[in-house]
Amino acid sequence: MRLVAFLFALAAAVVAVMAMTAPPMEAPDRVPFEIATGSSSGTYFPIGQVLASLISHPPGVARCEDEGRCGPAGLIASARASEGSIANVRAVNEGRVKSGLAQADIVADAFEGRGVFKDDGKAESLRAIAALYPETVHIVVMANSPIKEIKDLRGKRVSIDAPGSGTNATARTILSAFKLNDKRVKFTYENAERSLELMKAGSLDAFFFVGGAPLGVVEQLAAEGKIRLLPVQGPEIDALVKDAPYLVKADIPEGTYQNMPPVPTIQVWAIWVVNANVPDDLVFALVRALFHPDNRSLLDSGHPKGKLIRLETARDGLPVPLHPGAERYYAGAAMPN
Repeated sequence: MRLVAFLFALAAAVVAVMAMTAPPMEAPDRVPFEIATGSSSGTYFPIGQVLASLISHPPGVARCEDEGRCGPAGLIASARASEGSIANVRAVNEGRVKSGLAQADIVADAFEGRGVFKDDGKAESLRAIAALYPETVHIVVMANSPIKEIKDLRGKRVSIDAPGSGTNATARTILSAFKLNDKRVKFTYENAERSLELMKAGSLDAFFFVGGAPLGVVEQLAAEGKIRLLPVQGPEIDALVKDAPYLVKADIPEGTYQNMPPVPTIQVWAIWVVNANVPDDLVFALVRALFHPDNRSLLDSGHPKGKLIRLETARDGLPVPLHPGAERYYAGAAMPN
């Protein structure tokens, strides 16, 4: 018996020594993954933050222990502020960032090498992860402004956001439909937050912004009845929508902004795009995490537009091919009724 006890004690000591001398388990490689968004005053940046937090899988996160809730082990995703859609699709196509958010009409133009991308050539490395949510055109004026319609912007001081943004391109498209160009409108190129400051100071008459309603930057003034939204409507808009398949008529519903009736406008889908060279397994894991049932509450609570990010609409109106990793996920996913 003493010999058996001695042997057990010896074995335990050997195991202890081996545990002390064995190399520590290696942490998974850190995998950086960027999501190019927009200005901090818009919708893309907070949505990008929600997506980044949802797919990241750093060591020791209990939420990620269940397979599929997060991206692959070691993934560290981050939302990167940018000038917006145009800048994002260029950066993604050239591989300077792995993914980004952009308006569907801008993605379509980039992929076909037309419009502002005419000199760039076709952006053939763009692929889609998902259509996320619809974005609406906002044209903001002060409540006491004499401007009632888009045509009244002639001769006025109007901000159309930075040249690299989707807002800038869409604003120019809408104004062109009314034969308003930089010779008939005094353009400035400020983001929504700065535009609102200038408008309140009397240095600006109106500003455009394309984003998911409600826009946080104008919610308070809307509630106080200090701003209005111009209707985006008329035969000019009818003709524009007919020729632009990614722009569709919509309303900003009553209740979206306090004390504001429904406003007719146009909308376009926000698309999450990725470079074609990103590995298939990585993209598959991103989409799986995005639509994992246990992550629904994170999307719903992270931003008002997160509630509209749905599996059943993820492939609606995509202007570029799906990334193979995303396509593999959707092919095997059970679509909600």
